[in-house]
Amino acid sequence: MRVDFDAVSVELGGREVLHRVSLSVESGHFVGLLGPNGSGKSTLLRTLYRVRTPAGGQVRLDEADVLRMRRRELARTVSVMLQETSSEFDLTVLEVVLLGRAPYHGSFGRDTAVDLRIAHDALRRVGSLDLVDRMVGELSGGQKQRVMLARALAQGGPVLVLDEPTNHLDIAHQLELMRIVGTLDCTVIAALHDLNLASAHCDEVAVLNDGRLVAFGPPDDVLTPDLVREIFAVDARYLPDPAADRAVLAFGHLDDIVTPLPRRSGHRPTG
Repeated sequence: MRVDFDAVSVELGGREVLHRVSLSVESGHFVGLLGPNGSGKSTLLRTLYRVRTPAGGQVRLDEADVLRMRRRELARTVSVMLQETSSEFDLTVLEVVLLGRAPYHGSFGRDTAVDLRIAHDALRRVGSLDLVDRMVGELSGGQKQRVMLARALAQGGPVLVLDEPTNHLDIAHQLELMRIVGTLDCTVIAALHDLNLASAHCDEVAVLNDGRLVAFGPPDDVLTPDLVREIFAVDARYLPDPAADRAVLAFGHLDDIVTPLPRRSGHRPTG
């Protein structure tokens, strides 16, 4: 399913925090939203699943305006990986994942055998089936993050929204989560902080700064050292990674370019 943000503007507290952002995500593509804190990544995502209403512009799924869609229809179309809330601490992992099936039930609908199968499959896909009977409040931050991804997978929409999905994950689980997401047969839009993760796994990246879209395209074309220096205020250079047969970004403090840090003095141990 194609996603279009057409000249989307958002105002919060009387201040415009998104300025006419236009961005098209092709069906089946994995797009990473990048930018400094406060650049508007999460706000843009929230216009897609209707937590924020644009002050101007339009968000479309194929040709459907999301503001005109019924809430149940939208929830069946756009799956969202949310952070856990305190109200979920008293639920088991399975119960939380089954919340993703709510758009398919009536007001008092009960979980079916199909729902249970989908929930178990989602937990298996994120490597958390062994947690099925654990209480969410007992889990580590990384375990909770994988459970939230499982809930989004159980929701089953053709569009998946991820807002900083690798938070609280160690390196191994960051890589595993991005690998899982990259194998999904759906359109994925994710707000990310790690430029190298985005470069390795996303089809395209969109860079936001101060509520404006400043660049969009394949990662190798967009994430140039000049752009990274300008938008993220760090020195950036590409270094070859023979193991991955690609280059990776290395970062340094901009001040180090102007005034290199002095080397530490000391004596080598002898004997």
